Amino acid sequence: MKSTSLVTKFLGMLIIIGLLAGCAGQKQVARRYFWPPQPDTPRIEWLGAYQSQLDIRLPSWYASITGEEEPNALDRPLYIASDAAGKIYVSDVLRPAFMVFDFLGKDVHLLGGKEGIGLFEHPTGVDLDAAGNVYTADNKKKKIFVFGGDEKAKGALDLAGTVKSIGAFAIDRERRRIIVPDAQDHKVAVFDLAGKLLFSFGKRGTEDGEFNFPVAVALGKGGEIFVCDVMNARIQRFTPDGKFLLKFGERGDSPGNFALIKGVALDSENHVYVTDGKANTIIIFSDKGEFLTTLGATFAIEAGSKVTPGGFLVPQGIYIDKNDTIFVVDQLNHRFQKFQYLTERYLREHPIAGYQPPAKPGASLPVK
Repeated sequence: MKSTSLVTKFLGMLIIIGLLAGCAGQKQVARRYFWPPQPDTPRIEWLGAYQSQLDIRLPSWYASITGEEEPNALDRPLYIASDAAGKIYVSDVLRPAFMVFDFLGKDVHLLGGKEGIGLFEHPTGVDLDAAGNVYTADNKKKKIFVFGGDEKAKGALDLAGTVKSIGAFAIDRERRRIIVPDAQDHKVAVFDLAGKLLFSFGKRGTEDGEFNFPVAVALGKGGEIFVCDVMNARIQRFTPDGKFLLKFGERGDSPGNFALIKGVALDSENHVYVTDGKANTIIIFSDKGEFLTTLGATFAIEAGSKVTPGGFLVPQGIYIDKNDTIFVVDQLNHRFQKFQYLTERYLREHPIAGYQPPAKPGASLPVK
């Protein structure tokens, strides 16, 4: 029976190879997806969706025939970060571990290799410092484990006693600090890169500067701190030293309202992107809280279904790297999606047919 199965797979592969050979002379044009869709001025482009190494490389011919390759795949991804040079780091709470998607090496593996197995109990936030070191949080252990750019362990920062939880933190590379949202204690704590507490701000409440389960933070230009204040259904903006500046957002189903926010990130022009896990959308604002646009809709992957660009089932962590590439964890679809904010540089390198970029550099998303 086994030999018959192998023969069947081999014949199937010959058919596939024949079909591919027949199409080799045909030029394949990939469809591009934009938000807002044309003929409106496009501002964001969808680049792909990724669950395992099979999404960044084809399996070997032998594995295709025998079915013996078991891909490293995301199970319950939570938060995400990018080194802007080809490596994407994703926390997976069911493994539990951090997965590395290496687009240059066309491989997916566990961060830390054998040393990473069993290291984490409840992995959460991840970010990188200016030297390329990778900081990874364990919410249960109240520690941040540090790995070098070579993915070798460099030590751990023990935050127990200063925080009750560690969410989607952010590293202020200019000031060499770690900004940690502590949802259980309803505050934001600021540490140096050695794990020493510098100061904290906030308490439980609904007033300006108060929080109700802050789960994620992101940094704007000049080091300003944007906090995802979940149960208050709002984003709050602070100075680098924790002084309240403004707030925006409210619970509801009108444009610009929130249902259940999960993450926050900013691009190079200080647009604020907020993932809404219940509405299955990304809502984009100016840094002053003006509603700009919404990206996404509800989509659940089922057996045999196609990948739907911008379709989410509980979008969670979001990260924007220095190239203005946007990474969004699509949690219950067991993947992350990749988008690109259409900067002047990107449009020069990836022109859109029939579209002339704005003459003025840095043209922002339109207010709707």
